[in-house]
Amino acid sequence: MLRNLRHKLIVAFIGFIIIPLCLLGAVTYVLSQNAIQQRYGEHTEETLKALGRNLQYVLSEIGNVSDAGITSPALQPFLTANSTSQANELLETNEAEMALRRVFFIHPAVQYVALYRLDGRMFKTFRPQGQTIPYETFIHHPIVGQAIEKNGHPVWIGPYEQPDLSANDKVFTQVRLVKDMNNFDDRAILLMEVKINELHRMFSQTPLSYRQNGRYLIANKQGTVLYDSRTELGGTNLLRSAPFQPDLEYQSYRGMLQDEDSLFSVYKLPASEWYLVSVASWATVSHDSTTIARWVGGVLLLSLIAALLFNMLFVNRITQTIIQIVRLMKRAERGDLTVRAKPSGDDELTRLAGGFNSMVGTIQHLLEEVKREQERKKRAELALLQAQIHPHFLFNTLESINVLAIQNEGHRVSQMIYRLGNILRISISDREHIPIRRELEHLRSYLEIQSFRFENLFSYEIQIPVHLYEYSILKLTLQPLVENSIQHGFEGISRPGFISITAEERQDSIVLTVRDNGKGMTADQLALLAESGMRKQAEGQAKGATDGRLARDRNAENVSLQGRSDRRGLGVANVADRIRISYGRAYGLFLCSMPGEGTTVRCVIPKYSQGELHEAERHAGG
Repeated sequence: MLRNLRHKLIVAFIGFIIIPLCLLGAVTYVLSQNAIQQRYGEHTEETLKALGRNLQYVLSEIGNVSDAGITSPALQPFLTANSTSQANELLETNEAEMALRRVFFIHPAVQYVALYRLDGRMFKTFRPQGQTIPYETFIHHPIVGQAIEKNGHPVWIGPYEQPDLSANDKVFTQVRLVKDMNNFDDRAILLMEVKINELHRMFSQTPLSYRQNGRYLIANKQGTVLYDSRTELGGTNLLRSAPFQPDLEYQSYRGMLQDEDSLFSVYKLPASEWYLVSVASWATVSHDSTTIARWVGGVLLLSLIAALLFNMLFVNRITQTIIQIVRLMKRAERGDLTVRAKPSGDDELTRLAGGFNSMVGTIQHLLEEVKREQERKKRAELALLQAQIHPHFLFNTLESINVLAIQNEGHRVSQMIYRLGNILRISISDREHIPIRRELEHLRSYLEIQSFRFENLFSYEIQIPVHLYEYSILKLTLQPLVENSIQHGFEGISRPGFISITAEERQDSIVLTVRDNGKGMTADQLALLAESGMRKQAEGQAKGATDGRLARDRNAENVSLQGRSDRRGLGVANVADRIRISYGRAYGLFLCSMPGEGTTVRCVIPKYSQGELHEAERHAGG
């Protein structure tokens, strides 16, 4: 087998080392290309951010002109002026348009200005003669609603974005709400077209502009190219050839543009829906990759030599360790879980041997745990069968029925027999899970019989919401808890006993509470319960109160209780065991007791309907 494994290792060495090393050259070349792309992208990011700041400055400069214009005293009177005659109206229009020229044409980039008053009048002026947008066409355009929502802040429209608002596809358009500076009422909408020649100068001074096929673009979120430094792609959709992710602040990727492999760098302009895009020819960017390829060749040669040395120096030790572990695994398959590998050294083979030992030990532990869990389940099921029909309870009940019969209490005899029948019917039922409704029927029958037997000893109250009746519960869950209160809690007290059974619905569980006003339990008595396999937790030493989770302890399987005190809590412990086995350790009983004040037992079960019992069984043993 050793020879066979070595042969396989040689084949694996050729297939998984020699051949991959040959492929490593191509992979490394690709990685070098990615490194070039990343380095170029980082440099371009800084350039685009600087260009973005310059563009923001240009737009803010135009915005300052717009701010000064709409608040100018020369323009403000025309926002509310109303002529009484047509001649005066023409004169007023002429004066308003002259005011627009004086205010806005101080900046050479402004080409066209129109003021659309909200009352239906408009004033306009051109630097070169152009086309006017009719009042009704403009005032009902969606961009006007956006400008009103901005409440005076400008809304910028790039070339080709809204062709119905501009006949010139090389201008940027600003739309904003104009207010009366006296009372800040909304008066008009300003439309201003700007031809930003500064963009050509700004982009031409970058290194990319001097490279062949390099260009800068301004695009919107939909991919429409608003500006192209080479004046070729304006109005085209960039997303069709080189899609980008609009939500990223910066991204760099490769794509095709005009049938040429190109490197795209996209930077989102702050506080806008525009993007600065740098496009460079990949052939130009990666011209120095030949040097990297030679370097990769040298690395490949060194790697091949190192791989040969590794094969000669370490294969033998690896083979021996693996063969040892394989032999031990075969012994473990035959059931010998005591086998252990002998690790030596401090490397991966040692960890492999340690992992094998840990795995075998874990399997052995789990098998032992399963065996113990099965034994606990069998004992709990046996205890349940033994507790289903308590001989003393059945004998005492029949005696009580006999007394009633002697006294000619026929109606009460019938009730007692009916209650006893209910108890026997549910006790001998082969169904482990029943609706809460049936569990309450069994509990009421038990309490009615005990009320007759121990007349004036106690009273009880059951307050369970009706909508919980159809949820599932283990049968004979509540009766042992109540029985514990009657037989032990009310013994020797001078006041009338009282038992309260309530329920509370939580998100994924139901909490059933059995509370009595009996004599309670001391810390020593709870400690005795703990010795029988239940855990307890002190709730307050000063008050003498103790609150504990009732569950079987793994090391308490052989503990037996003596005398009368041994019976105290035995049924409660059986209930705790059954809940844990059926639903898992997340559920069970919680007990709180104080001497002289009574005892409270909370039973926490999962909230399963009858149709979901298979889900409860899936969690068993958790």
